[in-house]
Amino acid sequence: MTHWRHTAILCIGFLLGVALMGVQMASSRLLTPYFGSGIEVWASLISTVMLSLMAGYYIGGRVADFAPRSQVLGVCVVAAGALLALTPPLATPVLDWTLETMGDGVGAALFAAAAIMFVPMTLLSFFSPYAVRLLLADAQHGGRVAGAVYSITTIGNIVGTLGTALYLMTKLGSRDIMMTFAALIAACGVGLIALRSEGQTRAA
Repeated sequence: MTHWRHTAILCIGFLLGVALMGVQMASSRLLTPYFGSGIEVWASLISTVMLSLMAGYYIGGRVADFAPRSQVLGVCVVAAGALLALTPPLATPVLDWTLETMGDGVGAALFAAAAIMFVPMTLLSFFSPYAVRLLLADAQHGGRVAGAVYSITTIGNIVGTLGTALYLMTKLGSRDIMMTFAALIAACGVGLIALRSEGQTRAA
């Protein structure tokens, strides 16, 4: 893989890291009118994100071994963006139904968070294991590659958390924030498709 493609994948990882935590912060505002803003809601959101990461890392890693091409990852990322774009209009009926059916307890908050976030966040979490597979040229440098990917996405997570909480939430509503990050995620997916990069068939 050429150096510029390597750099492009890491830059996309940073942007997706920003978007992942930005979406989580925006989702908290969607849940607040129904379940409040207490520790239970944040526990539900964080648990949903962690479950999504777990599923995305596992499934994404298996898909990456089967089809180590940035185009496939790009399609998954575009799908995540499209689903997140649908979240604002669909959130109200889903949350209304949850509140009427399950009440406003911890279980209901966890169900609501999973209902609106789990699938797109899982698809978004494909990136890290997939990027490692794409960037890995030989087994000798596996640790370095994995460290670079997870470090850059974590930096993005920090920027996304602080930037959304301290700036975007003071300027935009939750729906606008969600749509902004959905567009960013979709653009990153298109970028991955355009890269047309492939991982090594076998690690040396």
